[in-house]
Amino acid sequence: MDDNQEKAAARGRYKNVVQASKLPERVWGRETGIFGAAGFEAAVGLGAKDLGYCLVSLDPGRRSCPLHFHHSEEEMFFVLKGKSMLRQGKEEDGDYEEIEVSAGDFMAFPSGTGIAHQFVNHTEEPFEYMAVSNKVKSDVAEYPDSNKVLMRQTGMMLKREPTLTYFDGEL
Repeated sequence: MDDNQEKAAARGRYKNVVQASKLPERVWGRETGIFGAAGFEAAVGLGAKDLGYCLVSLDPGRRSCPLHFHHSEEEMFFVLKGKSMLRQGKEEDGDYEEIEVSAGDFMAFPSGTGIAHQFVNHTEEPFEYMAVSNKVKSDVAEYPDSNKVLMRQTGMMLKREPTLTYFDGEL
């Protein structure tokens, strides 16, 4: 039995089982100096349609992603290994708290709550977690630190300022 046949046999005929180490690794943010993580996109490897799930390893001294919140997408995280600071809060509160999370902790960020979030690995060891979300093609995400808005369906990243009125630029 060759390697491909072994993989197919291990996954079964429905292809709904995959070994994380067999998935392609996705690396993001390391070139920035602030962000830096790698992950295995399990949902992509399994052909998931409505859920996204990923195993992530956050580098020591790095942030997972820009601080953000979603209008339509819900996210959940489960810590597998290590410790990190969870930076979270609402923009209108004007202050973000940092709490330490560690193996066994769950965190939920329901859509529409406006609770921005980001992991900051303050340790010398990798921080490993599983990220799960519903896939909402029309989701809008906001990034309070950089004053940006992402419209996922179009891929447009915009600045929130200046704000416009409905008739700005119309004849």
